[in-house]
Amino acid sequence: MTAETQQVGPVSLSERILFIDVLRGMALFGILAANMRAFFAPLEAYGDIGVLFHSRADVLAQAFIDTLIQGKFISIFSFLFGMGFAIQMSRAEARGARFLSFYPRRLLALALFGIIHGIFIWAGDILLTYALSGAILLLFRKRQQKTLLWWAGSLFSIPIVVSTAFLIIYFTRFRRPWMVPKPPDVQKYYDVINIYAHGTVRQIFAQNWVEWKHQLPFELFAIYATGLFLLGMWVWRAGIVQRLDEYQPILKRVCGWCLAVGLIINAYVTAARLVIPLGTVSLWGFAAGVLYLPGTHIMSAGYVSGLALLFLNADWRRVLMPFAAVGRMALTDYLMQSVLCTLFFYHYTTGLYGRIGPAWGLVPTVVFYGAQVMFSNWWLKRFRFGPMEWLWRGLTYGKFPSMSKEEAVAAVGADSTAPA
Repeated sequence: MTAETQQVGPVSLSERILFIDVLRGMALFGILAANMRAFFAPLEAYGDIGVLFHSRADVLAQAFIDTLIQGKFISIFSFLFGMGFAIQMSRAEARGARFLSFYPRRLLALALFGIIHGIFIWAGDILLTYALSGAILLLFRKRQQKTLLWWAGSLFSIPIVVSTAFLIIYFTRFRRPWMVPKPPDVQKYYDVINIYAHGTVRQIFAQNWVEWKHQLPFELFAIYATGLFLLGMWVWRAGIVQRLDEYQPILKRVCGWCLAVGLIINAYVTAARLVIPLGTVSLWGFAAGVLYLPGTHIMSAGYVSGLALLFLNADWRRVLMPFAAVGRMALTDYLMQSVLCTLFFYHYTTGLYGRIGPAWGLVPTVVFYGAQVMFSNWWLKRFRFGPMEWLWRGLTYGKFPSMSKEEAVAAVGADSTAPA
């Protein structure tokens, strides 16, 4: 065994930044809350959920989710992926190991998980997208800090530039027929509902395949998500997370301004979507579309800085500690959300698919996530890794680590007594 092989390995528990685990764990709640509408209704109706559920309670519940949750926590999750990239790279360099000797395998394993997840469980997968973004991120691993910010800003500007060009062309004689928005195909939505609520396992799997293929073009989002990855990479390199207490005055300003500005922008975007009829192109709708992503990221920054301030308080830190276990098992818990929700809503069990709306959807969101917090803490008291984290590490490093805490402690003790 070479020295390099001995030095390559996963980040140990002692090397973890606890705040990152807490933040990742809490982000999973927002991801579940945002994704819930695609667990009990067609994925294609994600942006048109109001045409299926239009009671006052459902409208208010969805407005609450769109304003405070939608997009915010997946942004945080993407940001943390970039931070994790920087952490693993710095740890590998500190050990004298070659980063590229293991990281491509890590991305390939993540892509495999994403493909299996998307085809056989739920087509709204994000893991394949992250694997693609992670591959793009390799191009920036030796770039300077200012270069990371420049590229992040450039990637964030792409939707604004494209949307502006689209609007200009739309209101000229060069408008093409495909540019005219079409009303949602409600009958198609109900056909999908009938499959998931009443179909056989074979029919459900066939529909999964259809929806996964339909979602493939959206993998281009990996280009945009790379901007969030770059921000996470920049923050870690800047040492902000490692020295949160030193940045407390800045965190207070970021939290105050970002939450206030983000709330205003997101409230406007939500209101515009409620008021402007589907299939209508207007300046108000265009403004909402352009502001959506910037407003989402601003709100996310407010959430992250606010949670950092709470984490710096000893009393609040004790309250937040249970969520760290969810963060340490993020891959397992993310996939578990899809498994639990599809089992619960599909014909496999209750057949509630298409029969409950956003208001009632808040109930399983809280219940399932609460169960994940308890399960994650229970599991990590007994084992070193979550099940999927263990598998991911094994595929990444070519060797599966021991799941037993006792064996790990014994191994460390044996190493410490061995001659140098």
